[in-house]
Amino acid sequence: MEIASPNAATNEEPVLPVSEPTIENEKKEKKENGDGSKYITITWGTGQPIDVIFSFIHKNREEEGYQDALINSDLSYMKAKEEIIRNELKMLFKRISIRYKDNILVLDVQKAKAEAAFISSSVAILQARREIYVEHLAEIEEMEKMLDADDPKMTTMIETYRRGFNKGIAAQTAAFINSENH
Repeated sequence: MEIASPNAATNEEPVLPVSEPTIENEKKEKKENGDGSKYITITWGTGQPIDVIFSFIHKNREEEGYQDALINSDLSYMKAKEEIIRNELKMLFKRISIRYKDNILVLDVQKAKAEAAFISSSVAILQARREIYVEHLAEIEEMEKMLDADDPKMTTMIETYRRGFNKGIAAQTAAFINSENH
């Protein structure tokens, strides 16, 4: 007996070709494909590296959990996978923090050059950009603390994985019960 995916209806190909969101300010663009069909590109976010973290946190892993449960329904496997997801996020925090710190150093050098050349408008722009980077670094540090405290805002990817895993176990059990009745 084949076990159907809980999201089978949503796994169909979209009618319109859709591209992944880009990290820009939110806007919609309608474009035309070479074959005359139109597609929509939705862009969102700040355009900064922190968007990658938000994307990771909000990724729906329900289908992944469901498929994993069909292959290996051992709860220790689920717990290990949840820890892997958590560690991936921690590494993402680290990588993005390093990126911001590097960007701040580069900005500081450029700002010093602009100050030496008395280009005050450039100094102001670089200072504003630096403040954004510092703010994002502080946000990442707060997110790390929230993850360590198991704040639900930071664990949606784990919760969706767990929900899918439980659905997979339920589907396996239902398939087993139904096969025993026939």
